[in-house]
Amino acid sequence: MNQKIIERDDLIGSFAQHRQVLLKHTADALRIDPAMTPAEREEREAKLSAILVSSLEQLKVAEEELIERTTALANLRDELAERLVTEHQLFDLAPVCLLSTDIYGNIIEANRACLQLLRSEQAAVAREPLTRFIPADERRGFRESLARIVAAEGVRDYRFMLIRPTDSPLWVSATVRVIDCASTASGQRLLWSIRVIDESGQRPEA
Repeated sequence: MNQKIIERDDLIGSFAQHRQVLLKHTADALRIDPAMTPAEREEREAKLSAILVSSLEQLKVAEEELIERTTALANLRDELAERLVTEHQLFDLAPVCLLSTDIYGNIIEANRACLQLLRSEQAAVAREPLTRFIPADERRGFRESLARIVAAEGVRDYRFMLIRPTDSPLWVSATVRVIDCASTASGQRLLWSIRVIDESGQRPEA
C-alpha cells in the first residue's frame, strides 16, 4: 500500500508540473509582441496552439491516471480494513491464550481466552506491563528475557510463572514472535501464545 501511495504522490506531482506548463504557455499565447509582423504572429500563435493542445492532452491523461490510482488506493484501503477486522476477530475468538505486547512487555491487547486465564478485563490490562502478572522477585529476570527474545526475533517454550489477582499462580509456557507494527514506537510488537503447564504453583521440570 505504501508503494501505491508513493506512486499516487508522484502522479500528483507530475499533474502539477503539466498544469504549470499549461499556464505558462497560456500566458505566452496571451502576450503579444508589437514588433512582430502579421506573418510572425500567425506562426507563433500556430506553434503555441499546438503546444497548448499537446499539454491539454497530457493533462487529461495524467488526470485519468490519477483518478484510476486514487480509486485503486481507496479499494485497497477498504480491503485492508476488512482484513484487519477479520484478523482481530480471529485473534479475539481463538481458543488459545493470545497476548500482544510492545517489546518492553506493555500489554497492547489480550484475547478472551487470555483474559479468562488472567482473571481480568481488557480495560484492566491494556497498557499495563506484563510484569504485573509476574512474581516481584522474578520481574527483573523477565525484563532481561524480553531483550533476549527481541534480539533472537522470538522464542519457543519460554517458561515463567503467572500470578492472578483473584486466583492461584500457575506456570505457563509461551511461544513468542516478533512482529512488525507501525503503531508502536519501536516499530515492533510481541505476539504471545501461552499455555498452562502446571497449576500447582510448583516449578515444572524442564
